[in-house]
Order: sequence, then structure tokens, then C-alpha cells
Amino acid sequence: MFDQILSTLKSQAAPELMNKLGLNEQQTHGSITAAAESVKEVIGGGDGFGMDDVMNLFSDAKNNPAADGIMNQLSSVFSNKLTGQVGLNAQQAGGVQSLLMPMVTSLITKYVGGNASSLQGLIGSFTGGAGGGLGGIAGGLIGKLFK
Repeated sequence: MFDQILSTLKSQAAPELMNKLGLNEQQTHGSITAAAESVKEVIGGGDGFGMDDVMNLFSDAKNNPAADGIMNQLSSVFSNKLTGQVGLNAQQAGGVQSLLMPMVTSLITKYVGGNASSLQGLIGSFTGGAGGGLGGIAGGLIGKLFK
């Protein structure tokens, strides 16, 4: 199922990044990779986030303050990667971020469906159920999503 999420992200994001934002193929690929690395770094790092906070982020509910904090940190890391690694200017980076972050969260939200056990199952399916806490588990999940 996760392969479908990844495939959907790539198929939706690449044409929009190129057509709407005028990125070339290298910038498009770099932007998608930067999104993956950012999510992996922030969610995979744990940073004191609980499963409830991550679940809130990947739900249709209004984000709680902790989920907003995760998203703010993710946005900052992603923006730095877009300008530093991909070489986009600030305006391009803002456009890419505005396009990709909702796609990523929406695709995971659609699969999870607001169900914590579905999120844990999805995460566990890529880590073999092993891993030390949320950081290791989520890192495995996000790593597989964007490979």
C-alpha cells in the first residue's frame, strides 16, 4: 500500500512542480527528495513528539499545538534544504513547500484514515515492528515513503 502512496506523490507532484512552478527535472527530483529527507529528519528524529501528535498531524482534525510545532519544524527544515541543497531561490522554495507539504500529509492521512492502529501498522510494516520508539519507527516509515 505504501508503494501506492509514493507512486501517487511522484505522479501528482512532478507535473505540478514543473508546470505550475516552472522547475526543471533536476529541481523537481531534488525538491521531492528534500521533502522526503525533511520529513524523515523531523519525524524520524523523534524530538519528543508523541504518537498522538503525529496522529493529529496525519488526520483531518485541526492540528493541536504540538502537531503545529511538528509542521513548523518540518517547514523550516524543508525550506533550508530547498535553498541549500536544491539551489532554489526563496520564492521558488516557498512555492514548492506550499505544494508538496499538503500533498505529503494528505496522502498519509488518506491511508491512515484517522486510525492510530493503522498508522502504527503502516509504520510497523516497514520496520518489522522493531525500532526504538517513535523516532526509529517513523524514520523507517518515512524513509520507505520517499525511497
